[in-house]
Amino acid sequence: MKPSTAEPKPSLHPRAQASWRAVGLLALLSAGLANPAQAQNADETGTHTPRLAPGPQLRAEGLPPIPRLPRAETPAPRSLRFVDWHPQRPEMLVVAGGGTESAGTPQLHRLREPGGRPLPLTRERHAVQRALWEPQAGAYLVYSRDTDGDEAWRLFRLDPEGREAPVPLTPAHLRVADYAFAPEARDGRSLAVLLTTLDRRAARSPDADDKGDEGEDSPNPAPGARQARTELWRIDPLRPEAEPQLLASAEGTRLSDLRVLANGDITLLHTVGRGSRVWRHPWRGGPPTAITGRGETATTTPGPVLADAGPASPTPPGLLWTRPVEGDFRGLAALDPDTGQRTRYSASPAADLEGLAVPPAGSPPRPLALVHNEQGLSVLRLFLPKDGAGELRRPDGVPPGVIGTLAWHPRLPLLAFNHVSPQSPGRPWVLDLERGEVQPWSASTQPAGTVQPELRTLRWKSFDGTEISALHIAPPASFSGPRPVFIEIHGGPSSQARPSYLQGTLRHVVQELGMHLVLPNVRGSEGFGRRFLDLDNGRQRENAVRDISGLLDHLATLPGVDAGRVVVAGGSYGGYMALAVAAAENARILGAINRLGISNFVSLLENTESYRRDNRRLEYGDERDPAMRAFLNSISPLNRVAQMKKPMFIVHGRNDPRVPWREAEQIVQALRAQGTPVWFLTGENEGHGFNRADNRNFLHHATVEFVQRLLAGRPVSDPP
Repeated sequence: MKPSTAEPKPSLHPRAQASWRAVGLLALLSAGLANPAQAQNADETGTHTPRLAPGPQLRAEGLPPIPRLPRAETPAPRSLRFVDWHPQRPEMLVVAGGGTESAGTPQLHRLREPGGRPLPLTRERHAVQRALWEPQAGAYLVYSRDTDGDEAWRLFRLDPEGREAPVPLTPAHLRVADYAFAPEARDGRSLAVLLTTLDRRAARSPDADDKGDEGEDSPNPAPGARQARTELWRIDPLRPEAEPQLLASAEGTRLSDLRVLANGDITLLHTVGRGSRVWRHPWRGGPPTAITGRGETATTTPGPVLADAGPASPTPPGLLWTRPVEGDFRGLAALDPDTGQRTRYSASPAADLEGLAVPPAGSPPRPLALVHNEQGLSVLRLFLPKDGAGELRRPDGVPPGVIGTLAWHPRLPLLAFNHVSPQSPGRPWVLDLERGEVQPWSASTQPAGTVQPELRTLRWKSFDGTEISALHIAPPASFSGPRPVFIEIHGGPSSQARPSYLQGTLRHVVQELGMHLVLPNVRGSEGFGRRFLDLDNGRQRENAVRDISGLLDHLATLPGVDAGRVVVAGGSYGGYMALAVAAAENARILGAINRLGISNFVSLLENTESYRRDNRRLEYGDERDPAMRAFLNSISPLNRVAQMKKPMFIVHGRNDPRVPWREAEQIVQALRAQGTPVWFLTGENEGHGFNRADNRNFLHHATVEFVQRLLAGRPVSDPP
């Protein structure tokens, strides 16, 4: 579907005009530190056991009094995430999460030198997503944040010291999907912004009068109903009251991968179903032109990474770099936006190219920075392309771990990247190309004396002979005899369990409860090739559940493992997996923990936010097709509650736009109706995850209490 475009000065809908004027006239007052409201009370039982009460934004149903853990409570180690370089100086913008600052929600900071103390710029109760410096002198910055976890990102302007109130740049009723500054040589004050409409179905009560676009409350919406609309705008961040310029809009087409070329034009990836094409949009408005043929870039997951090579790059100016699938893995290719010609490079091992940094336009010649996912570990390489091949080398000094968000400095030979490992919860590192040195740019936040457990790999054959693997952490040797097992299943479903920092509840169940921790990568997980990634799609969904059944078989053969005492848990898609395993393997588990999980695929697809709906239909199946609808209902945990007899702990954020809160509510009601013991914890100020320190703290204590009761064979509904 070719997107519609508008004239450079469109006539806006009155509501849009009013929204944009309001954005320009109103400044958002700085939000002070959220009141952490220590979630505790002074009440003690006859045994004088201190209790922990849920905070004011938590709704706990069916939970008994939760005792404080005997060991001293410490906040989660602080993690730092690089988001942008200062345009002139060796200085970073970072997002810091964890700890207790601003109730633990991720906030924006400046990091002015290696090892320096991060200086806070925002102090809001809402989570900051990302930020960009003004690209000429760093005169100001723009950043995006949501509201109470709803992921409806809104854009703000902020002064470099964070002393003034942030100024809103986009309306509250639209979601910022992406944004980028124009090239400084052309118009450094202009921003290209992708905005997506919201239908807010996830936030509505199931009892609300919601008749949808069809004029009647239909369980089977008409094709094309409630489609997301995406708009490409050009705005002036210094004059938010000025009417923006609409450059393009599309309905039923997903626009993503926003890039601004050196000449000022914009490239976007247009996706319809499984087909995608790269289009070029003139910066000053006008009709777009297709760069690639239909379906040429359709199979990458996630979509291709596009970046402007720039005139001083080791490759011709104006090239876009993509990550197409090469056989079973994503590789490297260059795309000429003028001719559509693609050049593929043999710069990839038998592993996915998951990260790419291209030197900015006008910078000194530097290589491409590539990151490959090799057996879960990230491998950084530098690449000088030449005639479809080129020189590939691996810099020394990068510790084993997982790398993300890498970027070259606009003018200096510095490459920043985020790094997480078993030894670090996350901090930025920098490769100095001239000195040949790699060093962390922030001090370690791991508590002194912390000893990380050893990661091992389990492998087993599933029902069809497919090899499945998992990360395995054994309990300390001080725990004798066969030990119970905690299975934590990742979300996505195409995420991957990778070697990262073990903290919070997962650390506690290993080191304090003496449990084996198993982090499986069932079929459908990233990092093992395209064939493995697609093995759970559509009608193959339950095969991933059978992979966990194979894991239970395998655990029974391992020495030192008590396969008769297993707790299964997961978040998001992993929450669905936990529910599905609770139904399929009721006899072989003690209980299950579902955080933010799917209980019915049909209601999920009908009520997840509109900008996600079509993409999720590609993964799970289209519920508008009667046969697929019947299949999705048949495999949904909500329709298998009769098989779930073991205790359940259900956790969900009330503002979750991905997996609506009603997914939790409806399965809790069904479980209670048949007498299955169930705890239900709702975060009224949380979305797809618990971000606030006080909420996380209570969830941690409640989860540990739930697991301890299961291991001891005590009823979960009785007081301790």
